[in-house]
Amino acid sequence: MKKKMFSKFSNILHNAVEALAPQLSLKEEFVHHWKSVTAFFMDNKGQKLPIDQTQIPEHLEQMVVLLKEEELNAELDSTGPCMEYLLQHKLLDTLYSLGRTDHPPGMKQIVLQFFTKLLSRLKQPILAHVSVHRAVNRLVKACGEVQAAPTESEEIQFLCTVCSLIKSTPYLVNFFIEVPKLNSDARKTSLTKDAPRPETGAGHMAQSADIPANSPDTRTTHITSPNTANGPCSTGRNFSLMNSLLSLSHSADSRVAVKACEGLMLCSSLPEETAASWIIHDTRFCTEMTQRLIEAYLKLPAFISPADLENAEAKWGLDVITESEDHKTFLGKRHLVSFLSWLDYCDQLISIANPMVAKSLAKSIRELFLNVIMEPSVLQASEAGATLATAYLNRCLRTVCSPELLSEFCFFILGHERLPEQIGETTPEIRHRLIERCNHLSEELSLVTLKLFDTLLQKDDEHIMHNLVLRNLLGRNYYKVTPVVSEEVNSAQDKEDNSKTPNDTSLGKEDNIKQDSKEKPSVNRSSSRTEVHKIVNCFLALLPEQLKSSYQTADSGYDMYLRDAHKQYRHICEMTDPWSWPKEPVVIKRFVVDDFYEGAFLRMLLDKMSHLLEQSYPVNLQLTSVVARLALLPHPNLTEYLLDPFLPVTDGTRTLFAVFQKLSSEIRNKLHAQSDLSQQLVNVRRQLMGTSTNLHHKNPYRKTTRYQTRYEDQNQLEAIIVMEEFCKELSAIAFVKHHSEVNRPS
Repeated sequence: MKKKMFSKFSNILHNAVEALAPQLSLKEEFVHHWKSVTAFFMDNKGQKLPIDQTQIPEHLEQMVVLLKEEELNAELDSTGPCMEYLLQHKLLDTLYSLGRTDHPPGMKQIVLQFFTKLLSRLKQPILAHVSVHRAVNRLVKACGEVQAAPTESEEIQFLCTVCSLIKSTPYLVNFFIEVPKLNSDARKTSLTKDAPRPETGAGHMAQSADIPANSPDTRTTHITSPNTANGPCSTGRNFSLMNSLLSLSHSADSRVAVKACEGLMLCSSLPEETAASWIIHDTRFCTEMTQRLIEAYLKLPAFISPADLENAEAKWGLDVITESEDHKTFLGKRHLVSFLSWLDYCDQLISIANPMVAKSLAKSIRELFLNVIMEPSVLQASEAGATLATAYLNRCLRTVCSPELLSEFCFFILGHERLPEQIGETTPEIRHRLIERCNHLSEELSLVTLKLFDTLLQKDDEHIMHNLVLRNLLGRNYYKVTPVVSEEVNSAQDKEDNSKTPNDTSLGKEDNIKQDSKEKPSVNRSSSRTEVHKIVNCFLALLPEQLKSSYQTADSGYDMYLRDAHKQYRHICEMTDPWSWPKEPVVIKRFVVDDFYEGAFLRMLLDKMSHLLEQSYPVNLQLTSVVARLALLPHPNLTEYLLDPFLPVTDGTRTLFAVFQKLSSEIRNKLHAQSDLSQQLVNVRRQLMGTSTNLHHKNPYRKTTRYQTRYEDQNQLEAIIVMEEFCKELSAIAFVKHHSEVNRPS
């Protein structure tokens, strides 16, 4: 108590003396404050007063104020006497040494605050000065050394200040990259080591040890020892700023961790190739980001309802479950939100990172997480485990938006193949197994796999559409040229002939089969306008009137399908425009094969459409959603194959309309004898659709209440309703695509 009173009295006396002292120049006042700081350490060597009981914080604060005042009064690009004194006498080096000892207790915190204020308040580019960046770099390395340190907040504030300066002046990053000194003999060896190297990853590590990248030994190495591949000790080079930020990103204080992640984003987005190369090869950045993703994935709940997983929302930086969510939470939600938040962070980081860093991190996630952790989970024999793993993969795919990471996910699921698919092709295994599972006996597994493909088809990646569908249609082997036998066929044939005009596309001019058009474009479009009504009527007339229940519920819903199709088609056209798809059907020579094969994915969809009456309502709903997404794609080969009932096809070729015709005949044969069929369809429609008439706006997880009547052939009645609605949706898509084609500039 006496010491505190004496300290306060000393402060008052000191302030009074300063007030009565004569006016000093800025430099004299600056030197006075600095000498007051150093004098404390000379006079109080044996004492251990806490920093807040000394005058050191006030003196250092006044030094920053004087430097700022000097800068405001100085001429442009000139260094004042106070700044010259600070630089010449290496004040920052001295302060670093004082902060490193943390004597008196709390000194490190005050030094960090001084450095932060000095760098953030002054507009002069002082960081480039050797006596500044040397001390700053030494202080950077002192950050993050101790987990849960009392100075974490000051450390991250200091590091973020340094990051912002480097972001505005990227070349400054080179001051924080340390290269070990080499003697003359070692320099010759280093020349080869500094040459561009392949990016480190699971494959590269496995090759160096002659071990397959997906062997069990390699998997264990990747998970348990992530730092062996690209840790800072591998070359002796040190990127201090990145290493300190990585350490603080593990802080238990979420605010510190988020700011550290923001700093990592800034560093990884620097345009300097040198910095990007060192981040990849000389820090544990890529491996640690992936390792944290793996750790979060392994904590995910072993059971979760599809609805909870579907509705879970998580964005990086907002990893908080609110009170309102607490009332409706489920077991494992915190771990799910944590995993999705970190995946979202990695995705955001890749989207803004230097291309070299983005590619390396995406490959690391592919090789260490997808190949090693996710693939065995998805391919496991257990139905329940495979269903859950596929649901998690689908949720990951929904989160990913960055082109680099999305490409790695697509290559992981679909492979790299772009040439026509052959019958019986089973590589890659995960693609083959996923397509097979769409016809699995387990409805849950079939449904979740269809959802995965539905998500894939919504992604902005050309390889998805090409790999799944287009590579087997670009040869146009499904099309059969037939002689003219009637006026109606002649009109359809003229349409096809006109559609085969040469097109300059990204697929290559030399691969197009060139034919002269028989009519002018304007006549072609007029003829096409006539044909679209036939196409629309063909789909709408597939079911007889007595099997249509929508007209008996006051609203057919067709206008809503038109509006939705127009909105979705416009969005898809904007997405596919950069892919330079042709405007008319084309034949690409390298895709021409002897016998037409639609590919495993299209064959699976047509098979499932033919079994519509035998499948549950949720499966049929998801199936039609996938087919509708394909029908919306603005590729002319796919459009005519799916939406043109008059298309002449080769023997043995199935089209969507042919499957519907067969299904319609089956429905008539099975249900024609029921007298009250129309009323049953109306009742079932009201149960399924409620007040909405749009098929794909309904929730497939909605359960039937005990007060609703279930008929003996309820599944078949639901399938008829699905087919009726889907025919309206396809006719609306055909009309919208035709309307867009007619209004397209010549």
